[in-house]
Amino acid sequence: MGISKLDIIYRRLLFTKLFIRGWGRPEDLKRLFEFRKVIGNRERCQNLVSRDYPVYVDKIEEQSDCKILDGHFVSPMAHYVPDIMPIESVIARFQFIVPKEWNSKYRPVCIHLAGTGDHHYWRRRTLMARPMIKEARMASLLLENPYYGCRKPKDQADSFKMGREFVKRFPSSADKLTNLNLVSRTLNLDDQVVSQKPAGCHNSSKTSISATSERLLLQDASKKECFNQTLSTNKSSYTSCSSQSYHLLSKEQRRNNLQKESLIFMKGVMDECTHVANFSVPVDPSLIIVVQAKEDAYIPRTGVRSLQEIWPGCEIRYLEGGHISAYLFKQGLFR
Repeated sequence: MGISKLDIIYRRLLFTKLFIRGWGRPEDLKRLFEFRKVIGNRERCQNLVSRDYPVYVDKIEEQSDCKILDGHFVSPMAHYVPDIMPIESVIARFQFIVPKEWNSKYRPVCIHLAGTGDHHYWRRRTLMARPMIKEARMASLLLENPYYGCRKPKDQADSFKMGREFVKRFPSSADKLTNLNLVSRTLNLDDQVVSQKPAGCHNSSKTSISATSERLLLQDASKKECFNQTLSTNKSSYTSCSSQSYHLLSKEQRRNNLQKESLIFMKGVMDECTHVANFSVPVDPSLIIVVQAKEDAYIPRTGVRSLQEIWPGCEIRYLEGGHISAYLFKQGLFR
C-alpha cells in the first residue's frame, strides 16, 4: 500500500511542538497508570459513575428539525484522580442534538468524540450530526474533549488528549529525562503505588479505588515485566558508560541520546494509557465496524497488532485514499 501525499503535506504544515517541557511529575503519571487499571476493566469501570450523576442543561435551542441542548458536568476524573487535570478541563461540556420526530419507537443516539484539532462543536455538528438528523432521525451527543475548546488551558498544547487526561505541572526542561531515577520511579511497577488522599473531592466509597487499582496493578504481571524490561534496557544504556565518558560525549551525541530515551519513554506511556488491548474487549465485537484508509499516513497498519486480533469478530472496511482525503470527501460513507 502507498502513503497519501496529501497526508504527508498536511503533517508538515503542523508546527506544534509536543512535550517540550517534559512529562509532568512522576507521582502523577503513576496515579494515571494505576487508575488506568480500573477503567480498563469493564466490571469495575461501569460502576464508577452513578446513574444519577449530576448533568446540567444550560441552554436549549429550537431548530426546524431538531433541538440543540448545551450542557455540562464535572469530569469523573476530578473525583477519582483529583488535581490531575488543569482547572479548565475539569468541567466537561457537551451538545445534544435531538430530532423533533423519530422514525420509530427506538431513539438512536450516536456519540461523537473530537478528532485531531476539532475544537468546540461546529465541525461535528455540521458535517455529521445535522445530516444524520435529516437522513435517519438519529440524535447525536457531541462531547468537548479535554484540552479542546473551552477545556483547553491557555498555556498548554492540546497533546496527549484522546486516550487519557494529562497533567499540567511540567518540569522546567526536557533535560530532566537524563535523570534515570525519575524515569525509574515513574515506571517501576515493582514499587508499591501509594495514592495521595484527595482534599474532599470524593467520598469514602471512592477512596477504595486506590486499593483496588493497586491490586490490579500488581496482578498484571506481564505488563509489569514489559515495563521493567524497558527500564532495564534504558538504565543499562546509561550505566554502561561511566560518568566521565558521558561528559566526553559531544553535545550532539547527548542530544541524540536524550531524544532516543524520550521516544522510548513516550512509547511506554502511550502504550500503557491508550492501547486498546489494555481495556476490556467489547461485549460483542461483531457489532464493531472499523473504517480505515488504505493510504493512511497517520495511523499505521504494519508493525502493530491488528484490531481483528484484539477484537475478534470485528469488521474492517477500507476506503481508497489517505487519512485527510477520507475525512474531507467520505463523510457520507462514515454516516
